[in-house]
Amino acid sequence: MNTRAEAKISELLVILGTVLFVGGAVGYVTGHLPAEHISGIGALALIFVGVGAGTTKAKQ
Repeated sequence: MNTRAEAKISELLVILGTVLFVGGAVGYVTGHLPAEHISGIGALALIFVGVGAGTTKAKQ
């Protein structure tokens, strides 16, 4: 795959993880999400940010 496309995908993964984290935090604070869902959302956000940041650093 093209390195430019891989860089865009890794950026999107980091953005998706950040949005997921912030959305989960806002949902919890406003009372729309129960506490049981927060750990799953946080884990997914951490995975997305970790993979995105890892592929970005590996290419540099």
